Amino acid sequence: MTIKQLKVYSPASIANLGPGFDVFGVALDGLGDKVSVKRVSEPGVRVIMKGYEADQIPVKARLNSAGAVMEAALSRLSEPEGVVMEIEKGIPPGKGMGSSGASAAGAAVAAVKLFGLTLPQRELVKLAAQGEAAVAGSAHADNVSASLLGGFILVGDGYDVMRMDIPDVGFVVVVPDVRYENKTKMARELLPKMVNLKDAVRNIGYASRMAAAVAMKDPIMFGRSICDCVIEPHRAGMIPNFHLVKFAALQAGAYGCSISGGGPSVFAVGEEPAELGKAMVEAFGDTPAEAYITRPTNLGARVV
Repeated sequence: MTIKQLKVYSPASIANLGPGFDVFGVALDGLGDKVSVKRVSEPGVRVIMKGYEADQIPVKARLNSAGAVMEAALSRLSEPEGVVMEIEKGIPPGKGMGSSGASAAGAAVAAVKLFGLTLPQRELVKLAAQGEAAVAGSAHADNVSASLLGGFILVGDGYDVMRMDIPDVGFVVVVPDVRYENKTKMARELLPKMVNLKDAVRNIGYASRMAAAVAMKDPIMFGRSICDCVIEPHRAGMIPNFHLVKFAALQAGAYGCSISGGGPSVFAVGEEPAELGKAMVEAFGDTPAEAYITRPTNLGARVV
């Protein structure tokens, strides 16, 4: 039976998770985008945006993360097809919660279901990552993998992704009201060209402990492994009062705290995420901030 239309829900995500730069990611519960797709007679992809800051997101398919993925999927078909996509943004764009990645992952799942494509996991991740390349210039796979697959993911070479269920623990993501032109590009430009060996070894140690914590279902060790000596010091300056915010989270009982993705949001892990969020919002001082209380989810993008 030919499917004419469907809707996919795709969860938000946090990438890096402290020591796991461009490798680790986790899907978040309760925050996500909805991607509705419908076959039409006119070939090509038409994008309609709704929700968070919809008027700020390009609707030209090749410049939209979901639209670019759908165009790439259509190029795989033997006959020309047309699709109208309606994307309802439930994730604030440009804040470090995998907004573009969630839309891209939702589009990839929608394309597979709509056109009956058979793709191994690595090819599905690669397809979704083309959405990140369209909007950020880099086909990084940490956010899209977490949104696609749910749980805790580790990205390897060639879009080879390992996924594990993640232990349940409270997360809070605090989003300051700061805006940067092309934030992802800016965050990438802040990365160090050289890394101190001692710092690299510390990060490897913490990253190893985090992966072990997930495998052992140990939420406390997971949170206490959120320590980044390599990337965080260079990106902290783009976040107002970052060090005060992190200190406030730890003082309030967080197991760990770091920059969410490429920022400017800051996330913390602990048993009382509402209390952590309150302390962090206060520590932002004169910069307004909003706390999103969430938890990790082991469910990825799916038809709803």
